[in-house]
Amino acid sequence: MPLLEHVGLPAARAVAYPHEPSGGQRQRVVIAGALVLEPELLVADEPVASLDASVRGEILALLLRLRTEPGLAALVVTHDLGLAWNVADRVAVMYLGRIVETGTVEEVLTAPRHPYTRALLSVLPEAPGEPVVLTGEPPDPSRVPTGCRFRPRYAVLASGEAERAGVAERCRTVDPGVLGGGAGTQVACHYAATNSTSNPSELTR
Repeated sequence: MPLLEHVGLPAARAVAYPHEPSGGQRQRVVIAGALVLEPELLVADEPVASLDASVRGEILALLLRLRTEPGLAALVVTHDLGLAWNVADRVAVMYLGRIVETGTVEEVLTAPRHPYTRALLSVLPEAPGEPVVLTGEPPDPSRVPTGCRFRPRYAVLASGEAERAGVAERCRTVDPGVLGGGAGTQVACHYAATNSTSNPSELTR
């Protein structure tokens, strides 16, 4: 099957001028172009951003179909947690250039352990309770703080909870490190690892 038809476009679109296809059709053309070399990994950066609701649904359906093809995996980069829930098997949450929590989509999005993940999920319309308001300024990538990079915005330090849990000094001085590639849920947070029923070894030392 020709690639254009494979992504839901008529073959006649191959001779269209660049300005003629709609936004959704252009996105399909981009996906078709990425599939030309039969890659094992498809990287999609914000694949439905700036598309209207109906077109978003069509591209989402296309991504879901491509995900089932043998020999093809997809890495989707998105700020849209709804998209992540619908297309992902596993989720990795990043903060200041580092993955801070990873696990299956159900584990991370229904039972988040890292404070940044919890803050992201708290502002969704369907989220229970009040939104989590982060203190401090947005991070500066050129000035990564010592210890945990989320430390300046973590309320448990200011409230004294981290001190009572015995991890305040580690939060201030010890970088949680890079999470490994294991299959389980992992979190890069001294406080979350200490106050979890899971094995604290999930926190990379």
